Amino acid sequence: MYETEYDLLAQFYDSFIDEVVYQEYLDLVNKYSSIGTLLDIGCGTGRLAIEFAKQGYDVVATDLSEEMLNIVDYRAKEEGVELEIAIYDLLDPIDFEFDIVIASMDVINHLSDLEDVEFGFTNIYNSISQNGVFIFDVLSVEFIDAFDGYQEDDDELHFHWESKKGEQPHSIIHTITINTDEKLEEVKIYEQTHENSSYEEIMKKVGFKILEVVNLPERTIYVVQKQERPE
Repeated sequence: MYETEYDLLAQFYDSFIDEVVYQEYLDLVNKYSSIGTLLDIGCGTGRLAIEFAKQGYDVVATDLSEEMLNIVDYRAKEEGVELEIAIYDLLDPIDFEFDIVIASMDVINHLSDLEDVEFGFTNIYNSISQNGVFIFDVLSVEFIDAFDGYQEDDDELHFHWESKKGEQPHSIIHTITINTDEKLEEVKIYEQTHENSSYEEIMKKVGFKILEVVNLPERTIYVVQKQERPE
């Protein structure tokens, strides 16, 4: 029995990762922060979290998937690095303070609407030290909309992937059928995005200042800094 959709995908999650995006995160974190405490939200199999731990950051790696975190724990021990792992939902308050928070590879696009985006951003704002940095990405509306009708079969990894638009604007439902131990397992993953101006309005409202915007073909990466909220 799989607790979350990503428990089933954990075994081949790395095959979906865009190396260009990961390198941008490595570069941006090192550009805008000094070694300190780092929270990785939606860490997946932990490639970024482990790399930052190697660099000397005090890392907490979180995900909704216990199977993902098991892989993170195994890899960290194999590579001789120390970090903390925890199951965490972005809509829950964060009990500790961090110098930098990252949410890479579509984490924000799994939130169901802009109200949840504001709620999640507020939780992150409250957990970041003064002048701390939050780095995240969001998929473009054009990319999400173009996903409607996408299909892929992977003979090596034994899965079939198809995507159809959801009921909400700029939303997509991915259905992945996986052949595991000669039986079929199906998971559905929901993503939704919004115009960048909507995200930027929420950032400003919550109390973040935009430091840098990186525009990639399918997504935008934001680097934002915590500011004092106006009275």
